[in-house]
Amino acid sequence: MLLAAFAVSQAAAQGTTRVTIKNPDPAKWAGRNNFFSRSTGVYTCRALACPDAAQVTASIANSPTRSPDPQALAKLAARIPESVAQANANIASGMAPGRKIEKMSSGVTTLRGYPAIVQETRMVGGEKGPIYLAKASIFAKSALIHISSVSSSPELARRYRELFIKAMEVEDTPVPR
Repeated sequence: MLLAAFAVSQAAAQGTTRVTIKNPDPAKWAGRNNFFSRSTGVYTCRALACPDAAQVTASIANSPTRSPDPQALAKLAARIPESVAQANANIASGMAPGRKIEKMSSGVTTLRGYPAIVQETRMVGGEKGPIYLAKASIFAKSALIHISSVSSSPELARRYRELFIKAMEVEDTPVPR
């Protein structure tokens, strides 16, 4: 069971994970929750508060397992190039010809003490130059947390992703044995 929140909520039942993603700097980041789901938040850097336009999206879902197998995560991360190729095929047949997604890096790591898959991609061919995506999928007990940062700079995309990961609070109530 998962309790997702972007604000403080009540005490968690046994076997649940409560995740709170706080806005790390409300003066710099304008945040809003999805109207239909409190488990998704979008944060946009306010005008003149960042060197360039930036946006961070955080979403929380149920994890398929409380303890993912490291080899299974590595296999999942290894499929990222396949998904990038499929996305490029969809773009080529869609309404944005000339655009292309390039995988910069991907792999398995540990973030905040939890297993995670990280990836960085670049979209090229747009009118405004390249766009960089830094994404982390964190398996925090019964919660699967996706934090994606988009910017015109790979360094900024990475920095903002890490900023929101640090602002994340995870409270787990283990299953009794």
